[in-house]
This record gives sequence, C-alpha cells and structure tokens, in this order.
Amino acid sequence: MSLLSRLKRAYSACYRSGSLAPKQGSTVVEEYWTDHNVTLHRTYASAEESFADVCWRNAQYFRYIDLMPVTGADGLSVLDFGCGPGYDLVGFATESKPKRLIGIDVSSSSLAEAKARLALHGVTAELRRHDVLKSPLPIADASVDLVHSSGVLHHMPAMEVALAELRRVLKPGGQAQFMVYHADSLWVHLYVAFERQILQGLDLDLDLIEAFQKSTDGPDCPISRCYTQTQFTNIASAVGFQFDSFGVAVSAWEMSLLPKRFAAIMDARLPAQSRDFLVGLTFDERGLPLTRAGVHAGIDACFRFRAV
Repeated sequence: MSLLSRLKRAYSACYRSGSLAPKQGSTVVEEYWTDHNVTLHRTYASAEESFADVCWRNAQYFRYIDLMPVTGADGLSVLDFGCGPGYDLVGFATESKPKRLIGIDVSSSSLAEAKARLALHGVTAELRRHDVLKSPLPIADASVDLVHSSGVLHHMPAMEVALAELRRVLKPGGQAQFMVYHADSLWVHLYVAFERQILQGLDLDLDLIEAFQKSTDGPDCPISRCYTQTQFTNIASAVGFQFDSFGVAVSAWEMSLLPKRFAAIMDARLPAQSRDFLVGLTFDERGLPLTRAGVHAGIDACFRFRAV
C-alpha cells in the first residue's frame, strides 16, 4: 500500500471515530482568528494600495520573500493553506500566473477580506472555509503542484494532521514551503527572555517556551509554538515529506532590539541558555545575526520539502 493510501486510511478512520479530538481547541483557534488577523481587518481602496502593503509586509522580514517565494508558479496548481486575508494569494496572483489558486482558512472574515482584495487585482481564487481537524481537505489526492503555508501550522492544535493532509494533496515531485516560528531566534532569547521576562517582568511564572506563546500574536492567542530546524523537519518527514532546504528570515523588530544584546548578556538574571545564544552570535555581510550553527537568528523558519 502506498504512503498516500496509508495516510488516507489512517486519517479517515480518525475522523470517523472522533479520535483526532482537539476539536474544542480547534473551535477556539477558529474563533480567535476570525476576530484577529494579520492586517487587523484592513480594507484597501485600490490594487496599488493592496500591493504596496504586500511589499511593506515582506520588507519587515529580511530574506522572507526569497525563502517563501510567490514567483515561479506559472502554470501550477497552488494551495495557500491558512491564507488569511490574502497577503500571499495576492503575491501569487500578481507575481506568477498559476493555473489554479486555492485559499483555505478557518476564518470567514479573513476569507471575505481576501476575496475583496483579490477582486481589486482582477483575480478570482477558490476560497474555502475549512477546518482540517474536523474533516479532510476538500481537495483530491495528488492534485496540487505547490503547497504554501506561512505562519499557520504553529497555531494549530494538531499540526501533524494538517501536514498529513497537505502531503496527501501534493503531487509526486510537488513542492511545499512552510514558515513556522523559529526557536533559535532573537525573538526567543532577547525579546522574550530579556525584554519581556526581565525588564518588563512579564510571565515570570512561565518557562521560556511557554512565555514565547504570549509574545507573538496577542496575549490571548490560544496556541503559538516555535521549533528548531530538527524538530520541524522530523515532524514533516514522518508524514512523507522529503526535506529540501531551510533558511530563516529575521524581523525588523528583532533587529531593532539588537542594541540591548550586551545589556542582556551582562544581566545575571538572564538564563544561561539565552546568554550562550547571544554570546555566540556572528553577523553576515548584511549585518543579520547568525547562530553558532551558521543559521540566521530570526523568528521565521522557512522550510522547503518535496513529495516523493
């Protein structure tokens, strides 16, 4: 039996039995992201205004658009999983000519905003409200050339379920590009460990990773996780993705905090793990920080996988 057949049978059984269970958690996540989104429910008066905001967003994360490109998708079937209000849908629609463009999200408000935004650009896409934790994606096996998901999987109660479904719909040889929050980052070790926990006295009863959850998408965001390269690669590989490449985007916000690096290192209250991380940083030719492993020390971990 093929990998796709095994995945489909296993997850179909789970959906029927209800054993995928974080449905309550899934509902909470859906409600949160219906009330909140990355544009703060902004509306746009023109295609020019919409595209300018896409360019502004990409500029806030150095290296992001190179690692999560929306170019090169001419003639492809593209699925944007967790498309939100349409940032990357607009990117694919304006920078490529995909044969098929699909946006999936749990938020009805974001999907309505994405539809209106795409209309400004004279583009239609297949926009579907769907919770993958409640039923399989309404997309045929092996029918998508490129799966794109940016800043979504780390907010899910059961990320493995979504990854398995994304692997199911991807064609053999197709590509997937995922952005998830990065554990080996300035965000974790300088912003959370020093700025928030020590200087602001926030979340002192939480360990570093628990405190991280409160720091990214609002204090009431129900789920926000971060991963090392190894952790995420292992999860994706377990459902049939073959690792291709990895890179990290560094946020402008993180760069703005760099002047506090030495104060953090000198503060005896800083945990040893974070001090070692900050001491070990070096910098590339653009001035972007690198970890001891030679990986950029930013918040956006960007992975490319292939379906085999």
